[in-house]
Amino acid sequence: MVIDFHTHMFPDVLATKTIPLLAERSGLPAYTDGTVKQTLEKMKKAGVTCVVQQNIATNPRQMTKVNDFAIACNQLEGIVAFGSVHPEADNIAYELDRLKDAGVKGIKLHPDYQAFFVDDPNMQPVYEAILKRGFILQFHTGLDLGLPHPVHAAPKALANTLGLFTGEKVVFAHMAGFGMAEESLEHMIERDVYIDTSCSLGYTEESLLLTMLKSHPEDKILFATDCPWGDFETDIEAFKKLDLTDALKEKILHKNAEKLLELT
Repeated sequence: MVIDFHTHMFPDVLATKTIPLLAERSGLPAYTDGTVKQTLEKMKKAGVTCVVQQNIATNPRQMTKVNDFAIACNQLEGIVAFGSVHPEADNIAYELDRLKDAGVKGIKLHPDYQAFFVDDPNMQPVYEAILKRGFILQFHTGLDLGLPHPVHAAPKALANTLGLFTGEKVVFAHMAGFGMAEESLEHMIERDVYIDTSCSLGYTEESLLLTMLKSHPEDKILFATDCPWGDFETDIEAFKKLDLTDALKEKILHKNAEKLLELT
């Protein structure tokens, strides 16, 4: 059983424009066309049981439409869709309540696309509004290859946020710092927080990645590909070849996600 905790899909019309643009900006190949249909086809072929779809409201105007799409996808078999709120929106509380009523389990924030620093004290009310409703809160962390500096969620800054969270369900994507593994190892690995493996296999030197995976709390690591920027089959095969115990691999591939998502 495999649960991919970090994937992206778009409405069909938007996917045809968005995926080529993002691929050009980042220099990364896209392994799907970004549509729900093709993503579901490829995940089933790869033996992925469930994916967590990460939606991002990149501006306040589009927030409602982004969440409409998340709510629709959340009804589909094999998809757990996360919604998103934009820090500058004036109806965050309403939107969070709407998502909660629709059965959405998580909220994705992307500090680079949404232009906030993750440890900005002004963000605390937004975090609290999300977490007090029982949502999982997922952050993009580290570099974003499609966007210029500065990095809005570097590992050292993430460490500054930990005092804001007291055991809530917070996930730091990309091993808590894409492209910043050494800093993540120093400041975030071994902390009692969730991390996902998206954009790590093939991007982080294997011995360093193994050190991070073996050092972090084993119940707080989630397998993820960042599809379409990662390939289901390639990443699963690479993960299974890592020098980890079978018990730890099983936790990372699905057991930890099942518990966090309350699927069992």
